[in-house]
Amino acid sequence: MEPSLPHVLIAEREFLIALDAEYLIKSAIDCRITLLRPEQLDQWDTAMLADIDLCLLDIPLDATRITARIERLIEARVPLLFTTVADIHVGGIAGFEVIPIARKPYEGETLAALVEGRLRQRPQPPETDQN
Repeated sequence: MEPSLPHVLIAEREFLIALDAEYLIKSAIDCRITLLRPEQLDQWDTAMLADIDLCLLDIPLDATRITARIERLIEARVPLLFTTVADIHVGGIAGFEVIPIARKPYEGETLAALVEGRLRQRPQPPETDQN
């Protein structure tokens, strides 16, 4: 895969749900995808996070447990899209209401639209004239 393709990080506790998101996103968008568990994000340094153009972050029932993780990603300027199965998060996560939430189970077109809307655009390499 080309490094110039957008890089989407799916931080999900459930592997099969992460695979579903990966399939739906790759079906709609040409991108690179990395799957990991949310707690693994804590080992990623700033340089590694700089390569991420969007992070789908699974929100647990008690979202206050991951406030520091969310703040670290925001500080690193990683665009975020929250994912949840919990009805209590439909209105947003306290303190982070501007970040949209994708509901599980995912609906393909809705997830793709949310990802496209949040994805950081990479600069395109200049076209070279072959003449």
